Amino acid sequence: MKEGQITRRTFLHATALAGAAMTVGCSSASVLNTENRLKTSEMKDNKKAFDKPNIVIITCDQLACDAIGANGNEYVNTPGIDHIFANGTSFDKTYTPYPLCTPARASFWTGQLPHQTKITSNLSTMMHNRTITIGSIFSEVGYDTYHVGKTHDAGSLRGFTVERDNLRIASNPSPAYPEHFQSEEDRVTIQKAREFLTKEHDKPFLLAVEFNNPHNINNWIGEFQGKHGDIEGMAGPLPPLRANYKNDDIQNRPEAIRYACCLQVRQEQVSEWDDRNYRQYLNAYYHYTNMADDLVGQVLLAIEHSDARDNTLVVFMSDHGDGMGSHKLVAKSSNFYDEAARVPFVLMGKGIPAGKRINSLTGLCDLLPTLCHYADIEIPKPRTEREVIFGKSMLPLLSSNKPIHEYMVSQWYTQLNNNFVPSRMFRTEDYKYTHYLNDGGEELYDMANDPGELTNLARKPEYAETLKWIRKEFHHYLETTDDHYFNEKFSFQESYRKHQEGFRNHTT
Repeated sequence: MKEGQITRRTFLHATALAGAAMTVGCSSASVLNTENRLKTSEMKDNKKAFDKPNIVIITCDQLACDAIGANGNEYVNTPGIDHIFANGTSFDKTYTPYPLCTPARASFWTGQLPHQTKITSNLSTMMHNRTITIGSIFSEVGYDTYHVGKTHDAGSLRGFTVERDNLRIASNPSPAYPEHFQSEEDRVTIQKAREFLTKEHDKPFLLAVEFNNPHNINNWIGEFQGKHGDIEGMAGPLPPLRANYKNDDIQNRPEAIRYACCLQVRQEQVSEWDDRNYRQYLNAYYHYTNMADDLVGQVLLAIEHSDARDNTLVVFMSDHGDGMGSHKLVAKSSNFYDEAARVPFVLMGKGIPAGKRINSLTGLCDLLPTLCHYADIEIPKPRTEREVIFGKSMLPLLSSNKPIHEYMVSQWYTQLNNNFVPSRMFRTEDYKYTHYLNDGGEELYDMANDPGELTNLARKPEYAETLKWIRKEFHHYLETTDDHYFNEKFSFQESYRKHQEGFRNHTT
C-alpha cells in the first residue's frame, strides 16, 4: 500500500453517514418490472463475508444520459436504472474517451486513452497481451472475474473468463420494433448473468454484464431508412423532438458535421427524414432502452437473491451515447455533442451516498482506478510511459468538491477504416472545444449557458481570448499525454462532399 493512500476501510468509514450507506437490495417488486422474477424461496441465507467487495458492472450500449427517466426524460420507462440512480451516486459529467464501441471499451477496461491503446476503430487489431486491464488486476489478486454479453474489446478483457457473445434467443417482435442480433443476444446475456449471480460463491467476484441495447436502434434506422409515413404497430403518442433538433447553425460547424451524411451510413440513411420520422426514431430508441432497462432490473433482482447481496458494488454505465436527433444527428459518428459523448455513470453500494449528484468532470477511463481504490487494490506499475493510466479514482469526489480532472478529452479517428477524420474534444468545466484535422474546423461552446450546443462561438470576435486560452490548454494536453494528433492523416471515400451542404442534399 502506498504511503498516504486511502484504504477501502478508511473510505467506508469516512462515507458511512447515516442513511447514506446503501446495499443493492430492491425496495419493492414494483420498482423492478421484470418478466422472469426469481422466487423469494430461492433467496440464499448463507451470505458470504469476504475481505474484498464483490463488483457488478452493468453496461448498456449506446445509452445517452438524456434517455433515462431519472435524468428527467418522461417519455421512457426505466425503473431499474432509476433505482440505481436513487440509491447510488451519479457522476453527471462523465465522458466517453471515444464515441464508438470498441475504442471506448478498450479504454475503460485499461484506463488509457485511445491514442495509448492504439484501438482507434471497430476493426482495430488486438492490443498487447501484457497491457494492464481491470480483468488482469482483479484476477491476479484472487477475484473470480467473469464477463457475459457484448465484448468488442480488442483484447482488453484479458483476465476475464469470457462467455461467448454470439448466442441468441429470438422472439416475435412487433414490425414497428424489429429485433436483430443485439436484442437476441441480450436474452442469453441475462440468463448467464443470473446463473452466475445465484450460484454459491467461494471467493469475491467481479462480474461484467454488457447488454447491447439500446444499440438495436441502429438496425431500426436501416429498416426505416428514407422518408416514410406512419409505422404500423408503433405505440403512441410519439415523443416530441428535442430542443436542439434544428440545425440552424449548421453553416458554422466543421466540415465533418456539415457532411456527416457522407461519413456515417446511419446518417446517410436518414438524410430524407422529416420531423415525424425523427419522432418515430426517438419512439423506437426509447423502446429499445425500455428493453435494456428490464434486463438491468433482472440483474438487480439476481443480486438481491444471491449470497453477495450485502457486499456488492454496482457500477452502471454506457460506452457512448446516441445522437437522439439533436442537430438532426442519429446513432454516433465523428461528433462530440453531449448526446453522443456524455454517458451515464453511477455507483451503488456500501459507502456510496444515495441520490447524490456529482458535477465534476470525469471519464470512463476513471473506471479502473475507481474500482481498485474501492477494493483496496494497488494498480500495477505500467511497463512503459505510453501505458500510464489516464484515469483517476472518482471516490474522493464523494466527500470533496475538489476536481480530480481539470479537463476531459474524447477522440475520433474512424469507424470502419474507410473515412479517417481525426478529431478531438477538449472539455473544461465551463467550455467544450473541438478540433477537426481535415479542415481545421473548430467548435467552442459555453456549456453553462448553452448546454444544447446550439451556438458555435469559435468565430465570434468577443470570444477570441477564450478561444486562444483553450487552444493553449488543448496543446498542453497533447504534449503531456504524448498525443500526436496533428501528425495524424485524414482520408475519405470518393463520395464525400459531392453535394451541396445539408443532409437532404446527400447523393451516393
